[in-house]
Amino acid sequence: MKKNKNVVFIFMILFLSFAVYSQNLKNHIFISNGYFYQKCRIELKEKNFYKAIIDLETMKKNHYNNDKIKMNLIYAYYKISDFKRAEKNIEEFIKLYPKHPNIDYIFYIKSLIDISLDKKIFHNFFPIQTYKSNPIYATKAFFQLKNFIYNYPNSVYVINAKKDLFYLKKRLSEYDLKILKYYFFHKKHIAVINRGEEILQKYPETLAAIDTLKYMKKSFLALKIFDTAEKISKIILLNKF
Repeated sequence: MKKNKNVVFIFMILFLSFAVYSQNLKNHIFISNGYFYQKCRIELKEKNFYKAIIDLETMKKNHYNNDKIKMNLIYAYYKISDFKRAEKNIEEFIKLYPKHPNIDYIFYIKSLIDISLDKKIFHNFFPIQTYKSNPIYATKAFFQLKNFIYNYPNSVYVINAKKDLFYLKKRLSEYDLKILKYYFFHKKHIAVINRGEEILQKYPETLAAIDTLKYMKKSFLALKIFDTAEKISKIILLNKF
């Protein structure tokens, strides 16, 4: 009987020791992660993005994988142009925190990544003007920003989003104008008119709209549709193009 009591007593001591050890371990991890988090915040502020990423990823491995860690990782990966990892963290964040109070920031960064991809691919690797290249990412970012402004009209990022949208309109309108000019110099006047109508509808406030009207006028004259060409002339004069 005494032997059984000793066994129970030893078991209780081991159990309590393990519980204390587990709690100390948790406290140590919590303190370590708190230290790393504050450290990475300083590193981000000082633009030491690579160091910040190492600390943030360390916290993720320690199962300190919360919303702040992911947001900071998204920002850090974006700043070093590691868009693949940034987008991976964005997808994880949206899945885990679809109603997060800062979800607008995540969607805005998502559009900035596509803008950066559009610039990076064609500026870094091809010695040609941006508007001559296929604007896959620019088109994607354009619609993302339109949705962003519509869904988050009170976001602090709306002002910047509108500026980015204006840039994208210029970029996309110049690309469409380049195609229109190609049609014109190959005497495909119907195609010129159709493309011109699209440009005027989508990007009426851009400078590309000026040249668009002029090429449309020339195409209508080539097709001997003089009344429409005259109307376009009046629009050009009215707007002092």
